[in-house]
Amino acid sequence: MAQSQFVPKANLFAQLNEIISRQETGLLTILTESDRSIFLRFSQGRLTRLHCRSGEAGEAIQMLAESTMVKYSYAAAPEDSEPELMPADSFLQLIDPGGNAAGPGRTATVVSSAAPSVGDPIKMQMLEIATDYMGVIAEMIVDEAFDGNTDVGKAIDYIGNAIPDANQSKAFRRSALEHFSSI
Repeated sequence: MAQSQFVPKANLFAQLNEIISRQETGLLTILTESDRSIFLRFSQGRLTRLHCRSGEAGEAIQMLAESTMVKYSYAAAPEDSEPELMPADSFLQLIDPGGNAAGPGRTATVVSSAAPSVGDPIKMQMLEIATDYMGVIAEMIVDEAFDGNTDVGKAIDYIGNAIPDANQSKAFRRSALEHFSSI
């Protein structure tokens, strides 16, 4: 589900609870009202990745805890082999503004910042285009878009679906289709 307008964070909580209770596997991309992007990866309802520009889970949690309005999109994805980053219910408590769980003295967990291997020239070009629209999370999204898939059109759709802002998603698709029109 993609939100084209900012919605109350309660809508995001409902989406998160649904992902967890249904043990879904997918990508949740969030844009806060302060224009900060956060990327969440779930595998069978378990939170396996949490990423923001700094690469620190603590900062991403703080941004979500302080936000009241968000845009988000969720897309199903293949299962992730990464271990659970933290229990999903603990994550929900941390971003709950009334929970006070992200208070002082809490140590931030550093999420792996290792870049995905991008050896394929088409994949590298796609990463350059996607980075303009998604920032640093583009590395993970592009890597997943091409995981076991060599169809450029499907990769463009996968990446476009991961962009929470509808206008940005359309602009990315236009740019990528224009760039790869000769393929």
